Amino acid sequence: MLPTLFNLHFQHSGYLVVVAIGICLTASWSVSLLTTDMANASQREPFGWRHGALALAAGLGVWATHFIAILAYRPDLLLRYDPLVTTVSALVGILTVGVPIVAITRLRSHNGRIVAAGAAGAGIWCMHAVGITGMTDCIHVFSWPTNAAGLIMGTLLLSSWQINRRWSRSRPIGCLVFALSICVTHFLSLSGDLVLGSINDVPGSVLSPGLVAACMTFAVSVTCLGSLLTFARFKTTREEEAQTLKSVMESMSDGLVFIDREGRLRHFNRRFLDLFNTPVDAIGPGLTIDQFLDVIATCRGWAAEKRTLVGGAMKQWVQLDDDFDRECEMEDGRTYQMQCRSIPRQGIVLTFNDVSAERRALDNLTHLAYHDPLTGLRNRRALREEKEARIGLGEPFSLLLIDLDDFKRINDAYGHAVGDTLLIHVAAELTSLLPDDSFVARMGGDEIAIIATQLGDAATALADTIVVRLSAPVIIDERRLLPGCSIGIAGFANDLTPDELMKRADMALYEAKRRGRRRAQPYVSGLAERLVERQHITDDLYEAVQNGGFSLAFQPVVALSSGITTGYEALIRWNHPTRGWISPDTFIPIAEDCGLIEEIGRWVIMEACRQLAGWSSHLHVAINVSAGQLKSDALLHHLTQAILVYGIAPERVEVEITETALIDDAARTAAMLARIRRTGIKVALDDFGTGQSSLAHLRDFQFDRIKIDRSFVIEAGSDARCMAVLRATVAIGQELGVLTHAEGVETREQLELLRSIGCDAVQGYLVGRPVVPFTDAVATLVPAAVGMVPSPSGDDPAAVARIAA
Repeated sequence: MLPTLFNLHFQHSGYLVVVAIGICLTASWSVSLLTTDMANASQREPFGWRHGALALAAGLGVWATHFIAILAYRPDLLLRYDPLVTTVSALVGILTVGVPIVAITRLRSHNGRIVAAGAAGAGIWCMHAVGITGMTDCIHVFSWPTNAAGLIMGTLLLSSWQINRRWSRSRPIGCLVFALSICVTHFLSLSGDLVLGSINDVPGSVLSPGLVAACMTFAVSVTCLGSLLTFARFKTTREEEAQTLKSVMESMSDGLVFIDREGRLRHFNRRFLDLFNTPVDAIGPGLTIDQFLDVIATCRGWAAEKRTLVGGAMKQWVQLDDDFDRECEMEDGRTYQMQCRSIPRQGIVLTFNDVSAERRALDNLTHLAYHDPLTGLRNRRALREEKEARIGLGEPFSLLLIDLDDFKRINDAYGHAVGDTLLIHVAAELTSLLPDDSFVARMGGDEIAIIATQLGDAATALADTIVVRLSAPVIIDERRLLPGCSIGIAGFANDLTPDELMKRADMALYEAKRRGRRRAQPYVSGLAERLVERQHITDDLYEAVQNGGFSLAFQPVVALSSGITTGYEALIRWNHPTRGWISPDTFIPIAEDCGLIEEIGRWVIMEACRQLAGWSSHLHVAINVSAGQLKSDALLHHLTQAILVYGIAPERVEVEITETALIDDAARTAAMLARIRRTGIKVALDDFGTGQSSLAHLRDFQFDRIKIDRSFVIEAGSDARCMAVLRATVAIGQELGVLTHAEGVETREQLELLRSIGCDAVQGYLVGRPVVPFTDAVATLVPAAVGMVPSPSGDDPAAVARIAA
């Protein structure tokens, strides 16, 4: 075998070149299909047979193209290949080209994909270098300059595939770049090599060129067919996943938009179109952010400023890997909850949820939590938070606590509808009257609180103005009402808590009511002590009611015509274990407020009748009845029960009421007095001429006795006006056939004056002081003749105990 030296020249086999190009393009197309689809998938699937098919298609495609190109390059030589080296070269192609290509589909980093593509380009030369050493029966001389150039050019070409993002997503460009890299690397590297070979046959133990070409063609064809089948299966899977994704997106209650890192719209659902009033065919995948927003702005009627603002913000969201939630107020008043979720290296997902109904419901709940549903004013909770806020800031302010006078009576008389309307009227009056910096809240019922910036006298002047405004008549359902109000005022001091401030205002309000209502009362020092004292008395009253801590004193009533004692007025006394004697003027109003007056009144009636049962039959007992007792139907029951229990005649019992008690629900009081008189019990009008006296009371009510107030008796001798009233009252009594009874007779001159004008009876220290019997001594006293002895009650210390009135 004579070696022949062939100089560098190119003689190609046409059909082998076509086969090589065909195999190269087939392999390149398979690689491009699988790589672009797997790299662009939204989620990276785990390693599997798809990745193996891609590695085989890339490695074996380069391997087959190399060997067939060698055959086409030197058709004049009978080249044979070593089986082991040829097999190793195929493995090198798979490892150095196929594995980096698979890495491109897995890597998220752009730089990482460029490096992997460059490694695959270098792997093409590695496979070429290993494969060319498998030639036998020839001498092969490497040209290192051309091989280095082939290595560099192949690496750069394949790297450029991933450097340009658009090329990396394009299948045709990927196919051409991969094929060009193979060809450039092979032909440029081989162009400087020398091959010395023989044209003689060699033993059949080596592979023949035809067999090598056939085997290579078959291997690459099978691999590429498998790759194409893999791509088809992968594409079908992707389409199924896309259809599933679309179904999931369309079933969402939120509107959804996916924008990729290039700022293009990729996915959206119908709910998004509905939320933004966009027709179905108005937008589609592939639109840029500007194109997409131009459509939305047109459909929603956005101003140019809003369109520019939203566009700039959305472009920033795409570039920033940041998640956030925010609410968007739409131009039609609706509220959308927007969520932005970043998908690394992919883009952003925006979801929109119409939360208008939820926000309205939340606003309503918040409003109800801090406002009174009837009047629209703030409520107790809002008031407390406002107090705490102002106290925390140290700002000076005043707290005004308002209570409507007689609201319960109006509510009971005319119904809750009228009461509610009255409260609404009061709220409107306060809102219009108070300055804008005031805070008004309804505490509950008829209590209203005001936080005002006015202090001291200015706060009192404001409260007085409110009293005047709310005391004006108001017509509700054709009823003329006179509500009125009382106000307690407390100024904030630095050492007060919200509860202490409210307590002071409450104390001042109570003091305003105690002083007669329809007035404003600032908190003054000592109110707290008085209220504590009052509470102690209240507690002790409960104890006295339970344990019988009261007693009755009896003051005689003497007839002027005969000088005979005709009866006694029962006066309740309370000898407190530690406080001593407590005046009825002190504890009776407290008993009325705390609800004990009915129980105490029942005891007085029973005890007075018990004492009366042991007296002479011509004596009567007079029992004082409060306004609170007159409102209760139990009063008549207590009177009749005592009469029946002690077996006394009803006409021997007389109840005394004040004119003030007549004013409170006059119709009900008149009916009650009529029922009492029908049982035979007598009724006396006490303290006539004082308080809210009116001659109409004598006309509208039937009385058996008129008791003239002591103030007229004391001043009648020196005051002609008092004398005229005294004479007129006695004359009216005579005309009506009603006994006249003068109280507070302390001198003989007063006694003779009353006798001269025809007064029927007298009562006072001159004729007898109130006494508390040790036993039943009062019943055995002998009536005294007026003018002959001072009193039947003060001479026998064994019979009575003197008590100052």
